[in-house]
Amino acid sequence: MRALRPALGVLAVAAAALAGPRSALAQVPATPAYPATLHFGTGLVTIPVAWVSPESGDLWANASGTLISSANTAALDIANDVNVNGAIDTHWMGRFSAGVALYSANFDFGFFGQALLLRDGEAPGLPSVAVGVRNLGNSEHADRHLLAEDQKGAAAFARDLDTRPTLYAVATKEIRGERMSGSLSVGYGNGLFKDDGDLDSLYNDKGQIAEGLFLGGRLAIAASPTTTVTLLAENNGFDWNAGLVASWHGVSVGIYGLELEEGGKESSALGALYNYTKFAFTVGYSANLQRLVHGSTLRSEVADLEREQERLRGEIAQRERRVAELQRSLQDTQSGQLAEAQKRRAELEKQLREERDAIQRAEERLRALERPPAPPPGGTTPQAR
Repeated sequence: MRALRPALGVLAVAAAALAGPRSALAQVPATPAYPATLHFGTGLVTIPVAWVSPESGDLWANASGTLISSANTAALDIANDVNVNGAIDTHWMGRFSAGVALYSANFDFGFFGQALLLRDGEAPGLPSVAVGVRNLGNSEHADRHLLAEDQKGAAAFARDLDTRPTLYAVATKEIRGERMSGSLSVGYGNGLFKDDGDLDSLYNDKGQIAEGLFLGGRLAIAASPTTTVTLLAENNGFDWNAGLVASWHGVSVGIYGLELEEGGKESSALGALYNYTKFAFTVGYSANLQRLVHGSTLRSEVADLEREQERLRGEIAQRERRVAELQRSLQDTQSGQLAEAQKRRAELEKQLREERDAIQRAEERLRALERPPAPPPGGTTPQAR
């Protein structure tokens, strides 16, 4: 059990920070966006959470690399000791997410998706609840690191891995604050969360809590309106992992430690793949797909509005000069004949009212154009698009 203490400590620190005085964690309606996992869509380090972005069309594109020391490789993408993966994840209608993950340069791939059945807060006291699927693709024997089918002799040790598809259910409870927020998640799944291909300790020596059970937590700190730092810790059904992700204007960078309970590299035949601590990194970008697709149209509309603003400003200036001329004429008539002056005064006052009404209409239109658009209903969207 001593090997589990570092990762348990990370979770304990996060829970203690979130359980502090209520004044430091005043409730707010928005839930900060989750970062992309190493392999499959949004979540923690590798596990999913019960969360879907409330803004339809949100997208995460992510590339990750895992350092594999002295791996028995056929090819690990860009180097003999780096396994590179990528994923694109999209969220729709505040309830569904779907994406595809690329496992390797051998064009191994898997689709994934999730359905949010219950959002935190919709039922008093209940957490968010979701069900999902992973590894719907051409990799029947994918392992938890997505390494097995990149290795020489994969059939020799991975032939009994049966991870296509992987099904899971997960619950997530949010704790939201003004400048920081967190969550705790727990779930159960088969396949990538449970199946060891009958390799037993060669596949995983220690770190498993219970077969198929995964859990984890995060602490998100808003350093600025466009910058978020997120601490992550989890058990993915086999190992304890932790990570740190920083995001700025939608661009994210993360560093991770995997299999933290294992320590140094094992000497077994599969020791080059499993049962030793690994390091990984990610680079990603998040945006809104609908805004990206309609970006050129929106830029054209903005240009049209700016031109209309300039026209209205010019019209206001011209009419203000006309008002000044009418006021001077009105003052001149006061020294003339009374009857003629009254008639002339009435005409000038009428013209003056018309000009002032026109100025008021133009100013109201200008204020409407300069007013920022109302935020969409729901919660926080991914970092600045």
